[in-house]
Amino acid sequence: MSEFGSRNYPTNARELFNLRHSSLRVTVERAFGALKNRFCILDNKPFHTYKTQVKLVLACCILHNWIIGFGMDEVVLEEEGFLGSQPEGDET
Repeated sequence: MSEFGSRNYPTNARELFNLRHSSLRVTVERAFGALKNRFCILDNKPFHTYKTQVKLVLACCILHNWIIGFGMDEVVLEEEGFLGSQPEGDET
C-alpha cells in the first residue's frame, strides 16, 4: 500500500482493484484480530466441526456488536468517551 502513497494514485483498473483488495484484506484481518483478542475460543486450535466453527464466529460477532452497542465494554475505557448507545425509539 505504500506504493499508493500521497503521490502515486492507481493509473488503471488493475491497480485500483489491487489497492481496494489490499485495503479490504487489512480491514478483515484487523476485525478478526479484534475478535480473537476478545474471545479466546477463536484463538485456540479448533476441535469443533466446521459447521460449529462457523456458528461460533457468528455468535462472537453478534456478542461483540451487542457489547459495543448496549453493554459496558472493558476494553474501551470510560475516559475515552465510550457511552454505548440505545436503540432507536427507546425513550428511557
